Amino acid sequence: MNRQQLTPGAAHLLGLLLIAAGILPMLAAFDIGPLRQEDINGPPWLGFVAGGIFAAGGAALIAGPQAPLASGLFGILAAAGLAAIGNWIAFGAGERACSGSISLPWLWGTSDLSGLACRLPFGFGALIVDAFVCYATIALLQKALGGPPRLARLLKFAEWLIVASLAPFIVLLLVMGLVGGAGSAIRTRWTTGAWPRNEAFIARQKARGLLGRFGGSRKPD
Repeated sequence: MNRQQLTPGAAHLLGLLLIAAGILPMLAAFDIGPLRQEDINGPPWLGFVAGGIFAAGGAALIAGPQAPLASGLFGILAAAGLAAIGNWIAFGAGERACSGSISLPWLWGTSDLSGLACRLPFGFGALIVDAFVCYATIALLQKALGGPPRLARLLKFAEWLIVASLAPFIVLLLVMGLVGGAGSAIRTRWTTGAWPRNEAFIARQKARGLLGRFGGSRKPD
């Protein structure tokens, strides 16, 4: 409720700046302007799509809340551009090479990746963006058709697509949390000779009588 929106003038100015930023890579796809096709790290259409992301985002800002359907359509086009780049890196033909870093509680470092190691991160990201694009497209169509209950089943299916695409990351976070918690408990046991205890939590439960109730030692009324 406290979100501040851009004024129409500021939205138009920012939108024009984004469109201007996208023109150069779009023209480079056709070998026009200061940038050339050889400057694109991939096929020519990649430069057009990369520039189109900025242009579509700028057009969405210019359309604004006064034209919600047009704004939503341009937003979907921008997200679809991101999905197209991710899908090409992950599933397109040819060799792939990229550099990246990893930071986990038990593993960290930077390295140059190639082949499957390069494709996998982009593949997971592409699937997530694909699912969001699918959901946004169906939601926009439903809005254009007059709202619920039209396309309600398709929208629910798209929601499950998002959940399915996020599932590997959710599982990874759970595993990281369990491994990190177990490691911390083992270190505490090793250094102090006792397992860690959340005394504040235990005291609160004792005050509520929950521990005694579950332990079968509830005091008589």
